[in-house]
Amino acid sequence: MIQVIDLHEREVRAFPRDYFVTADGRSLIFPEVRNLSAFEIKDTADGVNLRVLGLIGYLPLTRDVALNLRPKFPTANLWHMLDVAEESFSTVLPTVRRYEADTQAPPHQLLARAFAYYVRGLLASGFVRSYVQERRHGYFQPKVSLGSTAARFWSRGDQINTVSDVFSFTSNVAANGLLKNACEHFLRVMPRNPQWQDDRRTLSAALDGLGRVTARDMGPGDLAIADQLPSRLRADYRGALTSYAILRGLAKLGFEYVAEGSELPSFLFCLDDIFEAYVRNSMRLGLREASLSVADGNKGRHQRPLFSDNRTYPVKPDLIFKSGQQVRAVGEVKYKNKIEETDRYQLISHTLALGAGLGIWFSPAPMPQAAGLEYVGSFAGKARFFHYRLDLSADIHQATAQMVEQVQQLVLV
Repeated sequence: MIQVIDLHEREVRAFPRDYFVTADGRSLIFPEVRNLSAFEIKDTADGVNLRVLGLIGYLPLTRDVALNLRPKFPTANLWHMLDVAEESFSTVLPTVRRYEADTQAPPHQLLARAFAYYVRGLLASGFVRSYVQERRHGYFQPKVSLGSTAARFWSRGDQINTVSDVFSFTSNVAANGLLKNACEHFLRVMPRNPQWQDDRRTLSAALDGLGRVTARDMGPGDLAIADQLPSRLRADYRGALTSYAILRGLAKLGFEYVAEGSELPSFLFCLDDIFEAYVRNSMRLGLREASLSVADGNKGRHQRPLFSDNRTYPVKPDLIFKSGQQVRAVGEVKYKNKIEETDRYQLISHTLALGAGLGIWFSPAPMPQAAGLEYVGSFAGKARFFHYRLDLSADIHQATAQMVEQVQQLVLV
């Protein structure tokens, strides 16, 4: 049995040394996990201290130990952030975990990734086929239904045609009908960008294989169909149909690891990336009516040189606020409680290089009382600097709307 240990993001926990290292000094941690740079381990007198670095999700560390990493803020806020951030959900682990039932529905793109994960397994193993009784009309075939033939043909003088009940070995079964309908539905919610091309091709290949199958809409109780399938296909069908049931609102999905709940592939989320994308997209959507655009300075087309006489060092701010072609403000997003000295120098240099009169740091509030806008100072009379702390612990919709409103007032001054 794998020991599942609950941790909050960035929490530090002490463990015995033999959890992660053998007696002869060899590491027990999976190489794939070490390559994620997901945690820090420090030796102590009594063992080791493990600190997770901004990841949440289900993280198997060794053959015997797995971490269930939970956010410090409510799950509903996490789902909203993922939805607005348009996170690609590219970190899907090849392991299945259980998620608790919850009233809050997760974002559609997470379910689309999960559905594609199971459909790949079905494409490799093949779709289920079964003998199905079909009624056919036409020339003589075995299993003639005399009553129906007499009523339909013989009573009208047709002595040639018959009505027959035959059994066909076909893929046109109920489970495949639900699967085809799910593929069509998920293709409509998948973004059309390069990050999703593999998943779109997977679902398109599945639709090609289900071309002769009649699509069937899912209703309450249809999820039990997967339990009647052959054992070698049951897990992939159950996972795919569960993803579709959650999308349709027929089942719910939470985040914490529990003994009961829905089974889906394990996802890892990097909160640093999610928080940055959430702030950027919230600003982009909220400032659109004020004729302000928000660009991503990490993309090459938005970058400018740091120095005026060479292009060696481009600046890459997280947010560039523009009015037309004029840069009005620059923002840096940091998923940390405290803005450090390097973060201050980074924003100052970016703001001056882009000729903006305003620089803003964005970070989560360590406590609700600390949320809001704070004036930091001005630099040589050329730019003013502020720090906005966003409260993720309460109503994130209201907190985000307040952030957009206050930043808009600053930018338009």
